[in-house]
Amino acid sequence: MATEAAAHANTERRFRDPLSSRSVVLWAGVLVPPFAWAANLVLGDLLFELGCARAVRGGHILGLPLKAWGLIESAVLAGAAIAGGLLALRAWREIRRRTNGTRWDRAHAMALAGMASGFIYLLLIAFGFLPLVLFRTCDTSL
Repeated sequence: MATEAAAHANTERRFRDPLSSRSVVLWAGVLVPPFAWAANLVLGDLLFELGCARAVRGGHILGLPLKAWGLIESAVLAGAAIAGGLLALRAWREIRRRTNGTRWDRAHAMALAGMASGFIYLLLIAFGFLPLVLFRTCDTSL
């Protein structure tokens, strides 16, 4: 029983340690922002396709206008991209205090990539706010 608990604690520690190749913090920092951007692209288009369909004509879903849903969706996913970047920043700060080596180089590169990923994909998601502000919903293009 004690060895099982020790093995579980060791595995959990390995997931939290930024020098580990299985660090959830580093992987989340690298992968959450692009997945948030992809979800923003897919859900944003899906939202307006469903909201502007003939059956829902009027531009309201569950009592909220489409622009409100678009803003909510973009804000939540921008928050996810920010969270991924902040996780990478936290890991980078912790890594800076440790010694050099191969594990350090990999972790340092992943932390920098996570911070850059968070920034770049946050800009792309923020760019998605422009159509919500500038265009009218459910209008035809021509």
